[in-house]
Amino acid sequence: MSSVAGRLAQPTYGAYSGSKYALEAIGDALRRELAPQSVGVVLVEPGAVRTEMVGRGGVTARTLIADMTPDQERRYGGLMRAVLAQSEGFLRTGVDAQDAARIIANAATRPRPRTRYTIGGDAALLTRLARSMPDRVLDRVLAAALRR
Repeated sequence: MSSVAGRLAQPTYGAYSGSKYALEAIGDALRRELAPQSVGVVLVEPGAVRTEMVGRGGVTARTLIADMTPDQERRYGGLMRAVLAQSEGFLRTGVDAQDAARIIANAATRPRPRTRYTIGGDAALLTRLARSMPDRVLDRVLAAALRR
């Protein structure tokens, strides 16, 4: 189980994205290694899914923001509040967890599955952007999304 974060790293998600990038590489390698044995490997890359993890992340973020020193607030306060607002939006607009589970089950049980499945319109859009935009342009798009 990967994530759209394994294709597109965003501010404050570096460690999470790094772990998902690793899963992407492992999945690609295993798919190629196991193909001669007719073993399929599928990567599932969800975007925003309404889960408890998102809610817990919001609680943690609010605590981190409240406990910032003045210097941390100056450097990171605006970014952290923007990321928090974005993640809270996931709770409103994300895919229902049951719908995501159905997509995962379908991917796992297909006789000839695709190599990758995205879950949610945001995941599909973000993976397309990551593939098609130059890095500097994508950096500006992502920065603008956090300035709203």
